[in-house]
Amino acid sequence: MRTRVAIAVAVSAAGCAAPAPQPVDTTPENPTAVFETVISSTGIGGMFPFETTDKHYVRADMRRDDRSTKGTGTFSGFLVTRLAGPGDTTIARLDRKVLWALNNGRKEYTECPVQGCPVPPREEKAAKPEDRREEPKQKTEEGCVTRIANTNFEVKPTGQKRELNGFNADQYQATWVVLMQDKEMRSSMSTVKFDIWTTPVSAQMRQAFDTEAAFGRAYAANVRTASAAKAAERAVVPPEMMSMMTGYLGSLSDADRAKFTRAVSELQKIKGHPVSTKVEWFLEGNACGAKEEQAKPAASSTPSLSMGSLISGLSGMMAKKEEPAGPKPLMSFSVEVKQLGVQPLRDSVFLVPASYKLISKAN
Repeated sequence: MRTRVAIAVAVSAAGCAAPAPQPVDTTPENPTAVFETVISSTGIGGMFPFETTDKHYVRADMRRDDRSTKGTGTFSGFLVTRLAGPGDTTIARLDRKVLWALNNGRKEYTECPVQGCPVPPREEKAAKPEDRREEPKQKTEEGCVTRIANTNFEVKPTGQKRELNGFNADQYQATWVVLMQDKEMRSSMSTVKFDIWTTPVSAQMRQAFDTEAAFGRAYAANVRTASAAKAAERAVVPPEMMSMMTGYLGSLSDADRAKFTRAVSELQKIKGHPVSTKVEWFLEGNACGAKEEQAKPAASSTPSLSMGSLISGLSGMMAKKEEPAGPKPLMSFSVEVKQLGVQPLRDSVFLVPASYKLISKAN
């Protein structure tokens, strides 16, 4: 009996034990530009789908960048997440002339001059074969070159409005059609559909952009190799998407690859700052098609494509609200702005957590 009572008392005492007090953050609060964006992609042909969260905290003389990426695919999710790691954090302090690089998984950090850390010789070596992630490329004839025969880009406002993450947004839709041909006059058609929501740049958003630009100028003054930054409104089409698209089109000539990238400048006609962008990329045809691919029955192959037929169907695609039945996109991409403005944040945001261990310090 006494044993039971003793156990009960011990359990009761353990349950009532107060948890260890958490350290109180007493650092001052100051206005801070906050940018948070979530980028996701299905990957090309479903290969290596991912989701990346970017967070930036900026003042005129300090900046913190957090980035985390995870795989979202059933089979490749683990690989993408493993390669990406737990996320990267860098803190640049111009007032202290230091740059901290944080390893969030190991709770370690390095300290370097603000212009950057020297790269250790061991890190200059190529990654191990098992750590490489080869992006998919289009199967084409060796040495075959594809050139852009014609292109058409149409952008229009839909008149639709909605509230998105606190932003009052207006909808735009766009369709970008590119006809590509090789020397044998085999054709392929690239169709990119955009669903974009934009918001007018508010006073608080402008303040955030100006704060980021002020940091860029201050950083350029401290680092000779840097260039002064302009007010950093984000591009409608993320560079990651264009890199994946042009990387996949391996047979495209270098000159036309540049044209392909520049074509998205048509989206500058859109008014306001993009807060949500969804993109679908369709590719069909057999320009520079590999011989083994041509031997297969290709339902999506369209060797007799012409720009006239493309444009004739373009207006119909723009007018339809529902997605037409047909092949699935080769890749889809989305970018959503979660935060963009100025908030009072504590100075601790720009400090290394006390629990992190310094493992390297460069002068």
